[in-house]
Amino acid sequence: MSKTTQLQVQELARFAQEQDFNQQYRQYFGDVWEEAGVKDISKMTIQDAEQTLKVLADSEASPQFIKSLLAQAAIDGATPQVLEYFLSSDIDGDGRTLAQELFQDGTNPLQPDTPQPPPKAQVLSPSPTEDFDWEI
Repeated sequence: MSKTTQLQVQELARFAQEQDFNQQYRQYFGDVWEEAGVKDISKMTIQDAEQTLKVLADSEASPQFIKSLLAQAAIDGATPQVLEYFLSSDIDGDGRTLAQELFQDGTNPLQPDTPQPPPKAQVLSPSPTEDFDWEI
């Protein structure tokens, strides 16, 4: 596990410790795990993580929900390898990892981030007009 990934897993673990997931949140998370076919988070495999990412990609989950789902997985004993897989994945294919989008950019990891060019000042120049003689 790279140093950066270790730091990201630690950051996720810190975030997880700060959370107090109520029963409603746990039900939402349970629905995702169930749809992905995960029965025991502590025994989750990379294939389970891939399936979970597919479920998330097909959903309209918010970045906060995804971050909380991963935090809950950390609390419930997901292995460091699985957490690393989640954090280093790029669901939307924009070249930014899930960890970068959640913890650095604050962007949605389900939607590609396209750099927006800075607004350019529009210079309006008179368009060449022709003098038309109207005949009635």
